[in-house]
Amino acid sequence: MGRYLTITNSDETKEGIRKKTIGRSIVIGPTAIKFISIAIFAALALVYLTQSTAGANRSMEIRELNSREAGLELQKERLEVEKNRLRSLGEIDDQFQPAELEPVSAIEHLETNDNIFAKN
Repeated sequence: MGRYLTITNSDETKEGIRKKTIGRSIVIGPTAIKFISIAIFAALALVYLTQSTAGANRSMEIRELNSREAGLELQKERLEVEKNRLRSLGEIDDQFQPAELEPVSAIEHLETNDNIFAKN
């Protein structure tokens, strides 16, 4: 058999004297249950919204990084083409040896009276 512990307002523990006890019971009515359930659902909805927003933000960052990566790949390809074009122009210039030109001493013109060269 167990003993009941009585919590009182006074420090006296004499037997046979009536003591006032501190009530430990909480009474919750139907209105309080409604408010508590609404508060719990609101907290759960807030947690859900923060998690879904965080997921959406991450997916937007990933999409932005993927598009940036695609743009950089395109720019890299363009620069590769430009590099090859400039390299080929440089190789053509290296292979080409300019002809040695001689100074002109006199200019001779053709003189004709037929004007066959000037016809349209």
